[in-house]
Amino acid sequence: MQKCRQARPACFKMPSIETTRKSSFQYRPDIDGLRALAVIPVLLYHAKLGCSGGFVGVDVFFVISGYVISSLILREVAAGSFSMVNFWERRIRRIMPALSVVVAAVLVMAWLFWLPDDFQLLGKSVMAQALMAANFFFWKGGNYFDPGVETKPLLHTWSLAVEEQFYLLFPLLLTFLIRLRPATWKRWILGMAVVSLVIGVICSYSSNNQRLAFYLLPSRAWELLIGALLAMHGGRFSASKPAGEAAGFLGMVLICWSVLVFDENTHFPGVAALAPCLGAALIIASSETRLSVVGRLLSFKPFVFIGLVSYPLYLWHWPLLVWVKYLFAYELSAGTRLLLLAGSLLLAVLSWRFVEMPFRQRRWLGGRRQIFAFAGVVTVVFCAFSFAIGSFEGFPSRFSAKALAYSDAHVRLELQKEVSLEQAKSGQFMELGSAPSSQPISLLLWGDSHAKAIASALDELCKEHSQRGVMAAYSATAPVLNYVSTHRISLREKSPPFAEAVIAFIAKEHVKNVLISARWHMYPASAEFKEDLIQTVRAVMNSGAHAYVLRDVPEPGFDVPRVVTRTASRGGDFETLGITKEKHQQADAALEQTFEQLAQMGATVLDPAEFFLNSRGIYGVTKNDDVLNFDTDHLTVEGAALLKPLFSPLFQAQ
Repeated sequence: MQKCRQARPACFKMPSIETTRKSSFQYRPDIDGLRALAVIPVLLYHAKLGCSGGFVGVDVFFVISGYVISSLILREVAAGSFSMVNFWERRIRRIMPALSVVVAAVLVMAWLFWLPDDFQLLGKSVMAQALMAANFFFWKGGNYFDPGVETKPLLHTWSLAVEEQFYLLFPLLLTFLIRLRPATWKRWILGMAVVSLVIGVICSYSSNNQRLAFYLLPSRAWELLIGALLAMHGGRFSASKPAGEAAGFLGMVLICWSVLVFDENTHFPGVAALAPCLGAALIIASSETRLSVVGRLLSFKPFVFIGLVSYPLYLWHWPLLVWVKYLFAYELSAGTRLLLLAGSLLLAVLSWRFVEMPFRQRRWLGGRRQIFAFAGVVTVVFCAFSFAIGSFEGFPSRFSAKALAYSDAHVRLELQKEVSLEQAKSGQFMELGSAPSSQPISLLLWGDSHAKAIASALDELCKEHSQRGVMAAYSATAPVLNYVSTHRISLREKSPPFAEAVIAFIAKEHVKNVLISARWHMYPASAEFKEDLIQTVRAVMNSGAHAYVLRDVPEPGFDVPRVVTRTASRGGDFETLGITKEKHQQADAALEQTFEQLAQMGATVLDPAEFFLNSRGIYGVTKNDDVLNFDTDHLTVEGAALLKPLFSPLFQAQ
């Protein structure tokens, strides 16, 4: 997230907008408007209010940061007045006050409501943020697009860490090159940008390095360096009015296209990130010497106002969304999410007015020693709090022992392993039961992560009936012929050959029963998908096996262990937790006719819903004091065990 501002008069009164600019270093309201264009999609994306590619707003901020910082450095270097101490004093005044308030607020809320495990994780993220290493912490901790990010209120600080690391290294590098390579320093910067882009492209297309590409500076530096290169060659694009207008229009199209078309399955960053980054650069360039039409649009006062408070707005919006979702568990309504964004705007304005501006105007801690001491004290205090949270294991004494017992929902990790395409082709599937491998296969479980979640029950049934079973499962990959699963953790283009390998194995090994299980509503209920599912079941039956298809398990839609634990801590009623019949039927309705058609073909369609009914007539999340889900939708071992009566006929018929 971009955190720097161009210098403005002490009173911070908006300067008048001129048609022609005498200097590219004057305050430019159109750049504040561009900040608004960057932050609004980020907010809408995080609030799930459209803008599937809204995360590219961060990339726009990177370009702005590179441009503004490089412009200021080059101006001071040319004047012989550049000082790293002065540079970092400005950055501290700009970054730390508002950020410190937000982090402190997050810690207070976490102390009141966060469960010990979540509190420990937060403590680690606070320390990482304080040490300018939040991007490294979240790189190690999971994907930016994972559902679990809703328990990470400081996740968005990864982008601050990227910029802070850039601010630490780039000024030194730039001044070093200018002094020692006066004739070629621009080429060096261009070369570094190209190398960084190549790193980003390679890593973003590597399944093992996608998180590295997203979070770390080496694969992101080129975005900031685009802004730096623009500052080095300022004024050239907009010297011609038609060229400036074309640049502004094209830049707006590129950003808007990225925001509306990209989603969590886009290989990002890398080649895809070129669109929003070049878009931002073109918009900045279009108004360097005179305001383009796009520049005048972005200079509209409401856009400029949002741009002025964009930094604290970025800081506040994500913790607010996380807090409320954590407290109330259920998916927030669109109206609630809009209200939270409005609340974050109010907090942003207050932070800008009463925290950020007094520090930047030197009304608070005006001396250099004072501001550096402030930065040191804040860092030490946050690190000390983080150390204490970890040392005392998240302070579990805040909750009763009975309540905490529910937070440890069980899952059989040994049955959660993926089967690769190569293993599928060679018939190396996960064994279920304890029968020898020489025994014929009575059951093949085929599906995605929901199939893996029920594997423990089938494993026990195989043992009880002395029958051999195998599992062919891969997360987010539909057990359907011809269909290419597109989820970022799926097999993607390897999905069709994986399905073909499973069908070939069924025929070759004369498998008696095939149970197909998936999170069906996760996949598009298109005519093509339905036909592919029908063809898949037909292929299973033509291979000589009996086909069983398991319908969707009721999904509560909230983190079950966490909600059950918090409900227990306040003496609440577990029977009120769950999903109504109506909501489950709505989620399950898309393939209703397809399931009926499969049954008419001779397949057996199994419905697990009734096993989760509780005394309130809803599909609950606890039974016999056991938690039935280990997250928002996957069954625990205890939850899967409820379905053993549903699966028993598969074994009794042998």
